[in-house]
Amino acid sequence: MIKTPAPVLLTFTLAAMALLLTGCEKVIPLDPAQSDAQLVLNAVPSAGKQLSVYFANTRYFLDNSNNQPVPNVSMTIHVNGHDYTVADSIVNCSYYFPYTLQSDDSLAITIDANGHPVTARTYVPRMPQVGNLNAFVDTSGSTGSAMGLGAFRLLAINFELADYPNHEDYYCITLEQRDSGTRYYPYFDRYDTVDTSFLTYFLCLDAKLTSPDVSAISGMGDVFFNRLLFSDKNIEGETHKTGLMLLLLTDTTEIAPFVHQYTLHVESVTPERKEYLAAVATATSRMQIFSEPADIYTNVTGALGIFAGNARRTYRLTPDTLVAQ
Repeated sequence: MIKTPAPVLLTFTLAAMALLLTGCEKVIPLDPAQSDAQLVLNAVPSAGKQLSVYFANTRYFLDNSNNQPVPNVSMTIHVNGHDYTVADSIVNCSYYFPYTLQSDDSLAITIDANGHPVTARTYVPRMPQVGNLNAFVDTSGSTGSAMGLGAFRLLAINFELADYPNHEDYYCITLEQRDSGTRYYPYFDRYDTVDTSFLTYFLCLDAKLTSPDVSAISGMGDVFFNRLLFSDKNIEGETHKTGLMLLLLTDTTEIAPFVHQYTLHVESVTPERKEYLAAVATATSRMQIFSEPADIYTNVTGALGIFAGNARRTYRLTPDTLVAQ
């Protein structure tokens, strides 16, 4: 039997507390003295998706509600040496071009915004190769007992990740949770209806994916993540078996039928997107309140934002795969 060190138990305790506090979001105030409009370019060219770009004037780039279209824009996107200059459609600040992105596409964008140049470049990574996915809810305590956590109900997710040989790859793994239904709060004698989705925290004990030499985001206790972001250095060219576990807490305020749905996202990312996601994770960390604001990574010249490719596979963990054992 594999015994997990005591810090993992402490991590789960802290994580449970964090889950209860997820409604307390930190708000970064806008300084009116620095509210001059700035250009923002955001795009994530994705394998199998239509080529699209978001380009706008904004007074606060984290708040899309105040963004305004940029007038007199000349935009060219170079894809594998072919130029796209005319968008199929423009919806608010989003430009859609007549091309479906493919793995290994090379992209560069040049924009003339009233004489102000904006440039960036990226590529579309290869689609992650995922196989033998299995997910089940362990109600027996057997999975948890192997880690010294037998008192908890766990959602166990196992799969294989086949890394491309002789190719530099970066991966991002997230677990999305959707909660939908009614809760009753007896202290306030109040009913609340919710329908919300969020990236939930999960446990990963796979050192080949979580060790500091490959992981771009430090987990709580080095094992608890809401975004696992890593390079293929430790699994180069391998078909690697790995697993995730989600702690299933009981909410006594939920009124049946209450829906909990889970979706696994496995994403290949470019180095630029890896740096951006790592910077966002640092900037939004709950520990950030105790330190100076973190800089957000950008690979765009002449504007704020990010232009970085990805390729994502999404797996809805349906009731057929969530088998109680």
